[in-house]
Amino acid sequence: MESVYLTYVGIDVQAAHKPFYYTALDSDMEIIASGHGRMTDILAYLAGQSSALVAINGPVWAPQPENMFSQSGLFGGEQSTVFGSHRIVDVELSVRGYPIIPVPPVGKKAPVWMERSLELASEMKRLGYLCSGELPAKRTYFETNMDAAYHLITGTSPYDSRSLEGRLQRQLLLHEFGFTLQDPMEFLEEFTRYRLRTSNVPLTQIAVAHELRALMTAATAWMVDNRPKNLEHLGRGSEGEIILPKEFSRK
Repeated sequence: MESVYLTYVGIDVQAAHKPFYYTALDSDMEIIASGHGRMTDILAYLAGQSSALVAINGPVWAPQPENMFSQSGLFGGEQSTVFGSHRIVDVELSVRGYPIIPVPPVGKKAPVWMERSLELASEMKRLGYLCSGELPAKRTYFETNMDAAYHLITGTSPYDSRSLEGRLQRQLLLHEFGFTLQDPMEFLEEFTRYRLRTSNVPLTQIAVAHELRALMTAATAWMVDNRPKNLEHLGRGSEGEIILPKEFSRK
C-alpha cells in the first residue's frame, strides 16, 4: 500500500513547563525528529511540514454548549442531559470499561493538559491542518489516546505510564513493534539483588514516559496511513472521533 504522507508525527501533551513532546517518523518508520518544547516550538516544526499526518495524545475538540440536548428518563420525571457534558466518544470509551476523564464543554474549566491540547489543535487549524474526517489534505491531524489504546490492544488496563512497570509495558509493546529500543526483558534480567542494593539499576535502558507515549502516538499515525485495518474509530466523524490501534503491528 502506497503511503499518502511523508511524515508521521506523534505529540504527547502534558501539564509540564514544556508541555509538548513530539516524535516524527518517515514512511520507513525511522525516527527523523523528536523534541520537547512549548507551543511555539511544536508549531514551528509543524509549519515546516509539506505533508504530515499528526496524532495528538490528547483531546482536539470539546462539546459545544449549543449542541447539548435533554431527554426524559424511561419513566418520565426530571429531564436529564444526554451527552451534554460528555463527548459521545468519551461515553463509548466508558461503556467499553475504560476509565476516562470527560472533556468539559467549551467555556467550562478543564485540566491544564486538556486546555493545552485543545489550544494546540486550534493553532494547527490556523496553520492549515485539517482534522481527520474533513476534506482530504496533505496536512492532517487526529485525536488518539495511548492508555485507551493499550487497553484495547491487550485487553487490560496498563500501569501508570510514569511508573517503572508502566514504562516497561509500553517499551515492550514498542520493541515488539520493531523499534530499536532495549528489550525490557533484558532489563529485568539485569535487575539483580546486588544492583538494587547498590543503587546500580540500569534505568537509562528504559525510555521515559513522555518519549514512549509520543513514539506510540507517532506509530499510530503511521498505521492510519499504512495499516488502516488494524485501527478502530470511536465517536462520530461529524462530532469528533478518536482513532485507536486495536492490533499494534506492522503486518
